[in-house]
Amino acid sequence: MKSIRTAALATTGMVLLGLTPPAFAQQTTPASEPDVQTPEAGPSTITQDQVEGDVIVTGSRVRGAAPVGSTVIALGREDVIASGAVTTDRLIKQIPQVFDLGVSENSRGQSGGNGNITYGNSVNLRGIGPYATLILIDGHRAVNNSRALDPSVIPTLGLERVEVVADGASAIYGSDAVAGVVNLIPRRSLDGVEASGRYGFGDDFHEWQVGVAVGHKWSQGQIMLAFEHVQRSNLSGDDRSFFTSDQRASGGNDYRVNRCAPGTIIAGGTTYAIPTGGLTQANAGSLVAGTANLCNDLIGQDLFPKQAYDSANMTVTQELGDRVTLFADGFFSRRTFFRNPASQSATLTVPQTNAFFVRPAGFTGTSYTIAYNFINDLPINGNPGSAENWQISPGVRVKLFGDWEAEGIYSYGQGEDQSYTYRGLTTANLNAALASSNPATAFDPYGLGRTTEATRQLISNSIFFAPTLNHFTGYEARLNGTLLSLPGGDVKLAAGYEGQEILTILGSARGVVGTPIAYRYFTRRVDSGYAEVLLPIFGSENAIPGFRKLVLNAAVRYDKYSDVGKTTNPKFGVNWTPVDGLTLRGSYGTSFRAPLISQIYGNSNNLFVQTYQNPGGSPIVGVALSGQNLGLRPEEATTWSVGGDLDIGSRLRLSLTYFNVEYTNQVEAYLSDLAILSREQSFAGLGIITRGADAATRVQQLIASGIGVVGALPTNVTLFVDGRNNNLGKSLTEGIDFVANYTLPTDNFGRFQINLSGTYLTRYEVAITENAALIDRRNTIFFPLKFKARGAIAWDLDPVRLQVQATHVGGYTNNAVTVPQQVKSYTPVDLSIAWDLGGSNKRGILGGLTLGAEVRNLFDLQPPFVNLAPSGNGSGGYDATAANPIGRQFAVSLRAKF
Repeated sequence: MKSIRTAALATTGMVLLGLTPPAFAQQTTPASEPDVQTPEAGPSTITQDQVEGDVIVTGSRVRGAAPVGSTVIALGREDVIASGAVTTDRLIKQIPQVFDLGVSENSRGQSGGNGNITYGNSVNLRGIGPYATLILIDGHRAVNNSRALDPSVIPTLGLERVEVVADGASAIYGSDAVAGVVNLIPRRSLDGVEASGRYGFGDDFHEWQVGVAVGHKWSQGQIMLAFEHVQRSNLSGDDRSFFTSDQRASGGNDYRVNRCAPGTIIAGGTTYAIPTGGLTQANAGSLVAGTANLCNDLIGQDLFPKQAYDSANMTVTQELGDRVTLFADGFFSRRTFFRNPASQSATLTVPQTNAFFVRPAGFTGTSYTIAYNFINDLPINGNPGSAENWQISPGVRVKLFGDWEAEGIYSYGQGEDQSYTYRGLTTANLNAALASSNPATAFDPYGLGRTTEATRQLISNSIFFAPTLNHFTGYEARLNGTLLSLPGGDVKLAAGYEGQEILTILGSARGVVGTPIAYRYFTRRVDSGYAEVLLPIFGSENAIPGFRKLVLNAAVRYDKYSDVGKTTNPKFGVNWTPVDGLTLRGSYGTSFRAPLISQIYGNSNNLFVQTYQNPGGSPIVGVALSGQNLGLRPEEATTWSVGGDLDIGSRLRLSLTYFNVEYTNQVEAYLSDLAILSREQSFAGLGIITRGADAATRVQQLIASGIGVVGALPTNVTLFVDGRNNNLGKSLTEGIDFVANYTLPTDNFGRFQINLSGTYLTRYEVAITENAALIDRRNTIFFPLKFKARGAIAWDLDPVRLQVQATHVGGYTNNAVTVPQQVKSYTPVDLSIAWDLGGSNKRGILGGLTLGAEVRNLFDLQPPFVNLAPSGNGSGGYDATAANPIGRQFAVSLRAKF
């Protein structure tokens, strides 16, 4: 099947290539290849004056126009190279407006994280929501896993540019563009061969990358193929001292639990620590009442999993005469992973019928419980899996009359996510083994290893399969051209239709080995129409003092969903240039996000046994429900922004933007939020958190209705969390984005470049429900932080380039503990050097070869300490959403151009 998909991409490219007519004299630039220059070190913003020719820039459908009222943050080809990022998703995470909240390989405890069963990455602009950012490939939608698109499906070698519009854009692109849009633009300019190799390592960690891109251009077209392989090791929590349960030495709490090996007996309300050498009735006298074994129950857990990426993409363009152009782009990506979880633990009910039963002195009951860890009895319940995606998008562009063009694009793609576990606890078999009086079939919980292998297999034969398959078909028809000419310039119109057909197949197998996978099939049809008008009032031909330029823009889009209704969203923008070099701008619009199919119907329908952070003391074992909610409605947002761009000569450019996003009907799920108890009062009366006897009753009702349990239920359930998706949330986000680029050329000392970009939140308030009071969550743990910035200084003196860059994450408050903790800021510094081995003229046998060396986190800065219990979904002793646990990393690379 994989070979067929790969062949389909290659065949399409060869078919279009085979249509090549005799060479013509004129060469044009494809619409997806704007001639936009960006600095060589760090992101910049694109303005209208930088856009040339028949190009499309993200944020506007109008050909030859940058978005009016909004800015475009651009990372060009040189930025991709200078970043040292081994995958595209890590390149994008270097932008300060991107927050690592929700869909992330190393942090799954936030909203949206529970659906990230393949440990992928996506983009969360400003932390507004894990699915509130739309990711496009060359301006069109791409197949995903029914939740989010992982940018790593496009190899860095096949990437020409990344454009980010951090502004609501549903009037232009439809659903998901609430916080903004990220457009991955593949290469069409490559003429030759590029190859690269990179090896990086840190303490107990390594990664490597190899890739090649081949491109050829001729007078009327081009073709490009790129491939990359990336291998990344896991990082175990055992290898980082800050990922620990006992945090007293750092000023934190003691989060150790009594589910250990050996375990702790709880008999008649009294605890007894089982001795290290094990327990039999002969040494029962050694049990001491009131003692307990305390330990870290997350031994062996990965902070992030081992991953391997294979990604490829292609582009083809071919002009047929003067009016018709055929083009296509496509990609294939397969990412595999293996994650080591912690050893399984549970609170066991041990009846006196157990073959190895030991009765503490004075205990007269018929059973007691043992808090226990299976680290010495069962293998790690490892979690392998994969994410595979491919898509092909051929199209045709036809020149009509005047400058009018019509364009049609057809896209088809498939995605397949697979996630497995094979050795989970089987509660019924475990209880049977605990009750067995036969040593051959009984389970020994007393630390002497007397359980037979057959019994061990029997109590850990629970499988957990969660395949998700997606088929995506997209249709696009566009019309673009000039309506009329005014003294201020040409009035332009872009209009079009888009259709989407989506088939999502959710699979589930929960039970003993041999349980078949049950599949559920869901379809969605989306029909959309849009129009956008660009109206220049003042321009070069009629400029007057105070109005060098004035451009207005209006867009509207109608979307009709087969399952969640219809919506209409407008957007208005204005650019005003009162004097040369200064542009003031503003925008206003509405946006929406349709609930995901997986959110409506639930990826699974199960009860999950989980350990929750407890602000008042030791972690609590609770039970969370996942499942469907057929009443979900689309999320809605109102966005507006004002700002300005200032060009001082050709060396300095400053950009400042104030933004405001009011987001309502937000779909929230708390299945993976293991710190939810820190906000328990906010959920009063909603039925999300249930305590005590009511929790036990609710869980038993759900079990009686046929809902299965993943994990071993505690003897006494005291905590229940409804983890299903609900339209609960509302948020208000305000802040300031800034970008500064400065270039200083010298006669004898090369060229210096300084780049600074960041975002400062002036407001981030959320409400659990529409009618609840807004609460300031800015600068609190697992919510958007007040200040993030990135600065870089680059020095080019042929043939050497040296760059130093720093990323700053501001300090914040950890309010997940009873006494809030102030977490320190985090500012790692990176150093890189590149040397053109062929010299400044790039000639000779070494011409085209560039040797690079890099040190990430130069000063080996450890993540700031966070008083937080380690959890199965990331963080613990540190905050995985705000700091990197790897530490200092070294890397060497070699890049070749032919």
